[in-house]
Amino acid sequence: MFNKKILLVRNEQTFLVNAIKNALDAAKFIVDEAAYSLADLSAKAKEANLILLYTDNELEEHRDAMVYLKDLSMEDNIVMMVIGNKDAFDFVHQYIPKEDVAYEIERPLDMADLVQKAQIVTDDEYEFQRRKSILIVDDDLTFLQMIREWLKDTYRVGMANSGTQAVAWLATNKADLVLLDYDMPVLDGPKVLEMLKSESFSSSTPVMFLTGKNDKESVTNVIALKPADYLLKTISKDKLLSTLDAFFKARK
Repeated sequence: MFNKKILLVRNEQTFLVNAIKNALDAAKFIVDEAAYSLADLSAKAKEANLILLYTDNELEEHRDAMVYLKDLSMEDNIVMMVIGNKDAFDFVHQYIPKEDVAYEIERPLDMADLVQKAQIVTDDEYEFQRRKSILIVDDDLTFLQMIREWLKDTYRVGMANSGTQAVAWLATNKADLVLLDYDMPVLDGPKVLEMLKSESFSSSTPVMFLTGKNDKESVTNVIALKPADYLLKTISKDKLLSTLDAFFKARK
C-alpha cells in the first residue's frame, strides 16, 4: 500500500487542492500534481497508480487533456477517480467510460472517505481484479501451462483441459475471453463452442480458437460458428499478446 503514486490533476493550486494533497501525503501516498495540459500529463501520468481528476468550471477548456486521458485509460488501464459534480461527471464520461472511473466523489469532500477510496483502488488485489479474465481450454497440459505463463502477468487466467471442465468453470466464473483448442477428444472445439453459446452464463462470452488445424475444412466449419478469431498454435508470445491487446481495445 505504501509508496503508491497518485497524480492529482487540477487547473489551479487552490486551498482545497492543497488540502487533498496534504491528506494523501499523510496517508503515505506519493503525490504529484499536473495541470490539464498535454505536456504535463504526458510527462507524469504513466508513472501513476491512480489519476485523481479535480474538476472545475473550466473543464470544457480541457478537451485535449480528456482525449489523452481516454487513450491512457484504454491503453494502460490506469485507475481514475473524479472529484466534482454531476455536470463534471457527465462531461468526463463523454471521453472516459463510466465503468473505467473507479469512484465519482462529489463536493463537499469528506477527506477520510477520499483517502479510503484511494487506498482501495491502489491496493494490489484491486488492480489484479481489474485485469481481463481469460479461460484457456486445451487437453495438452504442457501447452496449457505455457500459454498461462505467457498471459499471467497481464491477465487473470483460468485453465480447463476439456470442454466439460470449461463449461463447469464458466458456470461459476466470469471470463472476458475463451481461448479454445479445436482438436480435443470427446468434445472437440466446435462442439464446445456450441455448448457455450447455448448456456445463458456463457452465450455472450467471446471465443477465439487457438489451434494447430489450419486446413480449409476446419476453418470453414469454425467460421460458421462466428468465433472472435482463429489463431494458430505456432503463434509467438508477442503476437498473441498484441492480438489480445488489440481485441480488448477494439471491444472497449
